[in-house]
Amino acid sequence: MRAAIIGAGLGGLLAANVLAKKGYKIDVFEKLPFAGGRFTNLNYKGFELTTGALHMIPHGKRGPLGQLLKKLDVKVEILDSKPEGEVLYKDDRKELTKKVAPLRTLMKFYAKSLAYRLFKKDFYLEKFQKSIDEFSSKFLDAFLGWSLSITPNEILFSKFLKIYQQTMKFRGPGIPVGGCKAVIDALIENLKSYDGNVYLRKKVEKIAVKNSKAKGVFVKNQKKSYDLIISNLGHVEAQKLIGRDYLNADLKESRGIKYSIALRQPYLNHTGVLFTLNTSRISGMNEVTNADPNLAPNGRHLLMAHQPMLTTNVKYEIYLGLKDLKRILKSYDYEILAIQSYFDGWPVNRVKAGMDVGIETPYKNLFVVGDGAKGDDIEVDGIALNIFRLGDEV
Repeated sequence: MRAAIIGAGLGGLLAANVLAKKGYKIDVFEKLPFAGGRFTNLNYKGFELTTGALHMIPHGKRGPLGQLLKKLDVKVEILDSKPEGEVLYKDDRKELTKKVAPLRTLMKFYAKSLAYRLFKKDFYLEKFQKSIDEFSSKFLDAFLGWSLSITPNEILFSKFLKIYQQTMKFRGPGIPVGGCKAVIDALIENLKSYDGNVYLRKKVEKIAVKNSKAKGVFVKNQKKSYDLIISNLGHVEAQKLIGRDYLNADLKESRGIKYSIALRQPYLNHTGVLFTLNTSRISGMNEVTNADPNLAPNGRHLLMAHQPMLTTNVKYEIYLGLKDLKRILKSYDYEILAIQSYFDGWPVNRVKAGMDVGIETPYKNLFVVGDGAKGDDIEVDGIALNIFRLGDEV
């Protein structure tokens, strides 16, 4: 049995390894000159800057991605964060625990959760947000902005509840030693042990379908036949490759801006997330060199900040983000290494959290994985959830 994987991003390479372990002969096609997509590193001035995702796995080695890597015997060291997180509120930093939020707000959340389970009456999270205290409301904005690049009016309570349950189950983040690229490199090496192939600069131009069944792919106008085809490009792009629409949903991408910041002295002094509550745009920060000093030149620190894009005016969004950073880091000697915006063909996620339509398509032997088809969890852990599902279905 032969399988073609379209896209050598995290989802594509995870799928390739799962299928290779099942005995499939794997060919991965990637149009870029490097593997990893928005989940790898590029060296800049000695700093390992990410192409997309932060050097952080939402639930560390305990979560779906950590479990999947272990199941596949992919050798990656993940250092779980300590503390898991802090909040910066009115210039005061506190460790993130359940006790930080007022008891009244927690009781309201549990009551809403129970009511949803009993009556299945759904609503957007913004409705709940309007009923809670200022601190909790601002934390909700920061959490969603940092982890999902969305706002409370973009996600249903039911979808947020599932993500909350995953967070309570698997807890907070971890940092892969070597950064995102270490995960990608390890996946490729593991795939090679099964004689799998990764072809760079090889763009898939078309998916061949006949009688509602995927038959193969076209690369440089040459058809290659496969028994199974996995697209890591999302459903929208899969439609384009097929040449016809099959979705009955208008899927929207999530957009954001990331800042890579060089410091001569650490700002966070820990490996967790700092959620920033009194800001106009910046939602959170992490300082990955506290876990792996090799992600920066000797003696330097790499701080990474993220914000969701709340308007389509990129310059305005960056202006507000830089203004936030100037206030937060006012007493620190820092340098902005890179400002990366993620939208259109290079978004944070091809589909906003809570809008995912699953891995299936109407075509036999064609599945979609990656950030355009996540399970109900945060970013790469959501990707891993649906890779587990793929493994169960094929």
